[in-house]
Amino acid sequence: MELLSYLGIALIVLGIDAAIELALLSSMVGYLHRSGANEYPFRGQTSGSVILINAKPKGLGTNEGHLSNGAAGTTLVLICLVGSGVWFMERRRRMKSNAVGASKIFWVYTVFTILSFLLTTSALGAFFEVTRQLRGKHIDKTIAALHQHQAYPLDKWTPGTWTKALLELPLTMDRDRDYLNHWLIIMKGNLYNLIPLFLLNGVVAVLAVMVALDKTPRHSPVKNVEETVEAKR
Repeated sequence: MELLSYLGIALIVLGIDAAIELALLSSMVGYLHRSGANEYPFRGQTSGSVILINAKPKGLGTNEGHLSNGAAGTTLVLICLVGSGVWFMERRRRMKSNAVGASKIFWVYTVFTILSFLLTTSALGAFFEVTRQLRGKHIDKTIAALHQHQAYPLDKWTPGTWTKALLELPLTMDRDRDYLNHWLIIMKGNLYNLIPLFLLNGVVAVLAVMVALDKTPRHSPVKNVEETVEAKR
């Protein structure tokens, strides 16, 4: 199987993974918008007391989410969908002629695969670095009690670290705990799916470079038959 065929397979797999990443991001964004007015009751330090805490804190950061959304969107639209058209044209060009090397449009596409790989690398690094910096934080119950019906004012949070902190509280309703656990799984899926997205972008970029640099001459099937007939004569 030639390099161009391997690239086509890699584009299909990458497109599926990018679509999954965008679906996870879209569902998480929808959750954050819907849950903005939610309040979760939990047991206070005083016996019998119940405290309400808002679903979103004041210091909720979403910049890394925008970066990963840009990386996944670029991958799906530019590298996979537009790339499929470039791949088809390059394959057709090589089958119809004895062309050596890649076309100019394929070289441009190859540059974009490298840029997409770098963008995905940035998104992956930013996501894990911010999560590392903000993990291990806890909600101060006393501060939460003083700011009921308001956004929790302390610290910076990612959606994942905030949801973990909410689950550490003694929530009074199992329904709320199940709901938060469900969305925490979605958030973790969004985070860890960046790893295969990063790897697959790297594979596509490497294959695109190899195809662009490949100087092996190719003969069309018709010409091969004609050459065989001439040789037999």
